[in-house]
Amino acid sequence: MYHYFVQDYQSFYTDFAITDLFSLGNAQRILDGKKIMNQTLFLQSKATQGFIQIIAKELNINTNEIVFAKGRGKASRTYAQLHFLIYAAEKLSPMFHFHVIDVFLSKHLLQLRDDGGNVFKTLNLAIDQWLPDRKGKNNLGCYIQVAAILRAKIFPEIKEFETGVNIWNTDLATYDKKYLREDYEDKLVAFLKVGLIKDWEHLKEIIGNL
Repeated sequence: MYHYFVQDYQSFYTDFAITDLFSLGNAQRILDGKKIMNQTLFLQSKATQGFIQIIAKELNINTNEIVFAKGRGKASRTYAQLHFLIYAAEKLSPMFHFHVIDVFLSKHLLQLRDDGGNVFKTLNLAIDQWLPDRKGKNNLGCYIQVAAILRAKIFPEIKEFETGVNIWNTDLATYDKKYLREDYEDKLVAFLKVGLIKDWEHLKEIIGNL
């Protein structure tokens, strides 16, 4: 049961959709024999508005950055900042609250997403600085190829990637996949730094053998 919920939580960890949070949280409330919580009334409540003010003050951001709508009419969805999502999950259900914390904090999904991006930037700099046949050259094409090779390596089950879609911002990018990307990129930076990678072709070969 909770495995099902965890998989669904992962589907909105990038977008922070309150709409999805309430859908899942209310499903848990039904299982617990409780009434469905109205999303609109919750957002308008004095307690909720008070917590929004606390987030704004502590993080030095505007209140309209904490809870906001995207789209129009029936396509409109409400999104929220992470602190607010966890607050809402607590109000919906203690069990639901636990699993949201587990996904966002215990599994470090958000941290891994950001860290993976930072490590890739470090890898790009390492290519510029320590890959002998690429020093002083425009290596943008190399960065793109490295990203593509790593992506194919980490997602061998996907034969063709959808154009224009960043797979790292989808629910296919699980904790294990993100951890693996960061591990591979860290290793490549270390190999480049100590001179174990001789040239561009060797770098691609090394990635294939990771």
